[in-house]
Amino acid sequence: MVSEWWNRFLASDPALRRLRNAARTTLAVAFALIVAMGALWLLHRPVTNGMVAAVVAINSVTAVNDATERERRRTTLLIPVPAAISLALATSTAGLPVLHVALFLPVVFAATYIRRFGSRYFAFGMVAFMGYFFAMFLRPQLPQLPDLLWAAVCGAGSAFLLRFVLLRDDPRGVLERGRRTLRAQVQALLHEVRALAQQPDSERRRKRLRHRSVRLNETARMLESAVSDLDELGEAGRELLRRRILGVELTAENLLTPLMRVLDHPSGGTAVPQAVAELLAVVRSDASEVRAAARSLADRIERDGVRAAPGAATAVADGDGSRTTRDGSVELAMAIRRLGAALAELTAAYGDLGRVAPRTGDADGTAGEDAGQSSREERDAADRDRDDQDRDRGEQEETGLRRPEVRAAVQATCAAAMAIVFGQLVSPNRWYWAVITAFVVFISANSRGELLVRAWQRTAGTMLGVVAGVLVASRITGDPAAELLVILCCVFAAFYLAGVSYAGMTFFITTMLGALYAVLGTFDVSVLGVRLAETAIGASAGVLAATVVLPTRTRRLVRDNAEDFLLRLRDLLRSTGTAVSAGDCGEGLREGVREVDDALDSSLSSARPLLAYRMPSRRSALDRSLTVLTGCAYAARNLAAVLPPAVDMLDGDTRERLAELLWAMAETAESMTQEATQSTREARESAQSWADDLRDLAESLPQDPTSLHRTLATLDRLRGLLDDLAEETGLGSTRERAPA
Repeated sequence: MVSEWWNRFLASDPALRRLRNAARTTLAVAFALIVAMGALWLLHRPVTNGMVAAVVAINSVTAVNDATERERRRTTLLIPVPAAISLALATSTAGLPVLHVALFLPVVFAATYIRRFGSRYFAFGMVAFMGYFFAMFLRPQLPQLPDLLWAAVCGAGSAFLLRFVLLRDDPRGVLERGRRTLRAQVQALLHEVRALAQQPDSERRRKRLRHRSVRLNETARMLESAVSDLDELGEAGRELLRRRILGVELTAENLLTPLMRVLDHPSGGTAVPQAVAELLAVVRSDASEVRAAARSLADRIERDGVRAAPGAATAVADGDGSRTTRDGSVELAMAIRRLGAALAELTAAYGDLGRVAPRTGDADGTAGEDAGQSSREERDAADRDRDDQDRDRGEQEETGLRRPEVRAAVQATCAAAMAIVFGQLVSPNRWYWAVITAFVVFISANSRGELLVRAWQRTAGTMLGVVAGVLVASRITGDPAAELLVILCCVFAAFYLAGVSYAGMTFFITTMLGALYAVLGTFDVSVLGVRLAETAIGASAGVLAATVVLPTRTRRLVRDNAEDFLLRLRDLLRSTGTAVSAGDCGEGLREGVREVDDALDSSLSSARPLLAYRMPSRRSALDRSLTVLTGCAYAARNLAAVLPPAVDMLDGDTRERLAELLWAMAETAESMTQEATQSTREARESAQSWADDLRDLAESLPQDPTSLHRTLATLDRLRGLLDDLAEETGLGSTRERAPA
């Protein structure tokens, strides 16, 4: 039981990243407050100005997300610059109330707009906004500006120390924790398999099993990104690790199909839960033992039969009066053998993952350091060229108010203006709480549906946090140690939940404010009441701005992300066809698969508001379309596993035919987008023709399944899914429709 819950904990936090980030943030805040406030206390300066150190530390840990560690270090060291600019603006205009308030709007616009320049400027924008906001909160005078700048430097310095020195991310440590997480994800998946076997008719159990499969894919993608940072390994060593990770992911996912055949078999009766439980009991053994157990179970079911399900048509009477299904027993035994084979493959892949990674100089890890470095540099250069081309194409297509960053900046500024006006009607002194709500609900919200969800979650979290803040502050006021402890605990809990529950994060931040007001000596129940009212005003202003000012419809975003997914799939199939034609199918296929996975994740995320907050009858069609997209990504991952062996065994003529099929399927995917050059019907007919040609060729091969048979089965599955998508959503006619 303990190990099961431990596996669930590991599975919920891949590589313990949320735990480490929350610990970094909390310790950075504690260290920054100790240094900043300690120095101010020794200099007999107002220690409350040291609170800025906590704000800068939080943003330096959570908002700095550059691609490389070197860039993250540089951004963290530069964080005090935008903080100093905003603090100087706020303090220098404090004596001019109208200008002081009016400057807040340009700060909001600039902080939102500069995100278009990359991750570094996202962090700069956040810390600039928070600096101006906190200056309004603390209300310092211009002579206190050096204290604020000192606090900002302490915050960035403590974040740098915790993130890059004391609790730095060692790639090997991330890899090892990621391995444990992947194993935990597999164990959680098997736990759901066991639970579903006990309740095969439970739709809730089936959804949880699908959810576990999605989480397994997320963990595998994260782990592969960690492998890329292992510079001490040769390129061949990194590729071996990636193949092992993909192998575990695919074998775990491939387990689900034979499992469903067993669970849905009409002659299963009570034998199914027992059979599944017996197979799962030996999963951690050797793969040969799993196969032997599956054969033994299948033979026993064929020999003894199974209890018939009520109404089974093939039942016959035995001498003891029991009812068994002989034909059904044979079919169920075959399904058990398939399930056993899938579990054996999972066991083998599971064992490979646990082996030590190849060291530099090992047989499978020595591609030559110079060759590996050259390969990486060439790939990085190609990636940069592709990114530059995509950026140039995006800039040509979208200009002015059509650019997402400009639209978001205008929306956030309008929302802030409304929050200022209506917030001052509630509280002339604390209206800035409405502005911060109006600003932060636009973070990571790409459509009005997402923004509406975030606004509701922030309001709900604040509502509950006000109650908790009142209770906490009434208990700890006057006890400095308890006040500091509560603040740090709330910081940890808030940022541990940041990637899971926005409402939970808001709850703990609001609770922390109760303790913070107690530290400042300004706590009053009405203060948190004002906080709740201002939050509601800011959330309403954000929703109104997103709905009226340059709105981005959620369905339009979902459709755009679906088209992006199809274009990524097209690129994968097209490049794979080219590689197959050349007789080589290597690392590029795996990288293309992960790009497809990323596009799928964007599609699922953008559709979440429509799936979670609409009536079932309104979301069923969208749910089916997303299920088809998920199936396409799953088929693409399987293609990465089965295609390379097939390419190695085929002759040149067969490879050309296979490449033609891949190119035709790429045209099918493209035909359902705005970039279509031929109709969906023509592309589907071409793909069908090449598939039939290859199938005729495969029939002349031995009856035992070969890599070509498996490849064609995977491509048939992907082709069928693309056909279903065209018929389900009508995306094939997108280019004839007027923009919504």
